[in-house]
Amino acid sequence: MAKKLKIDTIDENFIINSFRQDDSVPPTVEKQAEVREEDKPGEEEIPMPPKPSVEETRRRKQKTKDGDYQELFLKEAEISARFGKTVYVRKVYHERIQRIVRIIAKDEVSLFSYIDNVLAHHFATFQDDITALYNERNDSIF
Repeated sequence: MAKKLKIDTIDENFIINSFRQDDSVPPTVEKQAEVREEDKPGEEEIPMPPKPSVEETRRRKQKTKDGDYQELFLKEAEISARFGKTVYVRKVYHERIQRIVRIIAKDEVSLFSYIDNVLAHHFATFQDDITALYNERNDSIF
């Protein structure tokens, strides 16, 4: 015979938080941590200003005008798709790119061209970082 559980003993927050996909701290744990910190006598808390993430900083630097975006990304590639390679992309990204090409570019640009332009811009923007990381991790043969 199956064991009966009392509904009152089930912790709903624990169950909900166990299904979280991100690494954020559940609200109950944050509150408990705050209470523990307040209990410590003699220690002062110095508020630190929040640092903007690297991703936000890059986005701010690279904000472009609408015309720039179209000139950079919504143009035909210099080579045809048949000379390229097959690459798999997440379904979500594929659908998003299709909508961008279909609506913004009015179906005048292929998926291949859009992705080729985005990658060309990425490599041009981060060439120094990529080269430095590559040289760090790649040992010389001689």
